[in-house]
Amino acid sequence: MKEKIIVLSMDAMVGEDIEYLKTKPNFARLFEKRVQVGKMCTVYPSITYPAHVSMMTGCRPGKHGIITNGKFKTTLGKVDWHLYNHELLVEDVFAAAKRAGCTTASVYWPVTGCNPNVDYLINEFFFYDNEPIEETFAAMGTNEATMEIVRENMGRWPTEPGGSGNRLYLHNSFDSFIVGCMCSLIRKHQPDLLLAHNCWFDALRHRNGVFGELVHEGLDQMDLWLGELIEALEDAGIYEQTNFLLVSDHGQRDFVRRIKVNTLLRRGGFVDANQDEVLDWRAYGQSNGMSATIFLKDPDDKELWQQVYDYLQGLAADGVWGFNKVYTEAEARERYGMYGDFAFMLESDGYTSFAESWREPVIHPVDLTDYRLGKATHGYEPEKGAQPVFVARGPAFRDGAYIENARVIDEAPTVARILGQTMPQAEGRVLEELLAEGR
Repeated sequence: MKEKIIVLSMDAMVGEDIEYLKTKPNFARLFEKRVQVGKMCTVYPSITYPAHVSMMTGCRPGKHGIITNGKFKTTLGKVDWHLYNHELLVEDVFAAAKRAGCTTASVYWPVTGCNPNVDYLINEFFFYDNEPIEETFAAMGTNEATMEIVRENMGRWPTEPGGSGNRLYLHNSFDSFIVGCMCSLIRKHQPDLLLAHNCWFDALRHRNGVFGELVHEGLDQMDLWLGELIEALEDAGIYEQTNFLLVSDHGQRDFVRRIKVNTLLRRGGFVDANQDEVLDWRAYGQSNGMSATIFLKDPDDKELWQQVYDYLQGLAADGVWGFNKVYTEAEARERYGMYGDFAFMLESDGYTSFAESWREPVIHPVDLTDYRLGKATHGYEPEKGAQPVFVARGPAFRDGAYIENARVIDEAPTVARILGQTMPQAEGRVLEELLAEGR
């Protein structure tokens, strides 16, 4: 029987979580014969959409083109997420799978909207404004066969998306729906390659801190979901033939204050605004949580570039405004492969997260509905903090293999190798040390 590959990304899962999961029955069974990487280095900025595109392309953000979670704007409110596959500048692992003659599926994996190489597609979308469910999914590439999967799992659809407070429940999270769709796809279609993204831990950590009291409760729920997936694989008769990869995109760090980056730029004379709206701007910041990307309205204005740079360096030298490094685009490109149409990156001092408001005062209150403004977040330099995970099992892997360090950009080339393919544009490498002989 043809081997299958499932890649399940548990957003913001870290290595310390694996130690606890080892004590849980379903994890212990699924990964009894496992390979593992001690620490996976993510990308800069260490946020969900750039990282997940790196995980499926093998490229860093500058090369694949998704450098932030959402599109740049000077209005407040919900994130205008990057949604569609056509935004990518390189090919992804789904294209490699199609070259191998494989069937493919994606459940809530970011930036897969209308991906022509995904047969069963449910693009990540969080329905903030009560959009019609089927019409919205269809517009992002969900075909009728996949819509049947959506309908089958509407009993798991959140009745109160987002919820409130520190605790997560199945009725206010999309994650139970995501796992249900995975199970239905496995039972009905057995796709050769299935990528899925679960946000449970990310939300839990934003609301409670990196190692808050509810983390073990979240890991217990994770183990129950793994049990559902094991059952689906057994029902489909493909458990032993499945290569199962449990991965994550970034860790998180606790922080203690929230600085409004555009209030600082407004004070410097680079943003013209009243309490209601931005009237004009010459430099404006976009928050990545514990970093911020600074854009210039006229990127070719060298005098403006120098004025903004000098101003930001002065604030960094003060030591009180939440950042201690100002990377130029060229410096970010050289160090982290992060480049694009921005001018600067501000790196947190380790205690501060950034908000995008331009209003006074400069300190922003706690906001558990915004991933950048709760109790913990990410977006910082990738070598910092608790690190992402990579644990795998299946016929393609060498039982018990372990390496200390790898990168999330190594994941797509490794999956492609299992499929008998290469990814010529990838910057990552194949993790050959983890693969069975002859792979």
